[in-house]
Amino acid sequence: MAQLDEHILERLAADGDATAWEIAFDVTGSVSRDRVRSRLGVLANADLVDRYSRTIVPERVESYWRITTWGEQYLSGDVDPSLDRPLPGPRPPYAMRPRRWTSTSSMSSVQPRK
Repeated sequence: MAQLDEHILERLAADGDATAWEIAFDVTGSVSRDRVRSRLGVLANADLVDRYSRTIVPERVESYWRITTWGEQYLSGDVDPSLDRPLPGPRPPYAMRPRRWTSTSSMSSVQPRK
């Protein structure tokens, strides 16, 4: 895990729920809100933080983040997130190469460099 991830978890554990902007403002060093938001997504995939929406005023909804029980256990040293890795999903059909591209018969005509 990145050092920023631990700072984010510590911030959420100490001060409670917050937006990505609030976390970026509170974390030491110059960290952009987009960087914090991307790390929050990674932490959410690992079930260390949880995202929910809160209506501030009509027509304005903000995303808030809170630490989960797993996140608290990680901070206390009881959980190692590297042991629970998500399995990659299958590639969608539009992202797969045609089978003819993967054949090795076309590679036999390539001569090695000398």
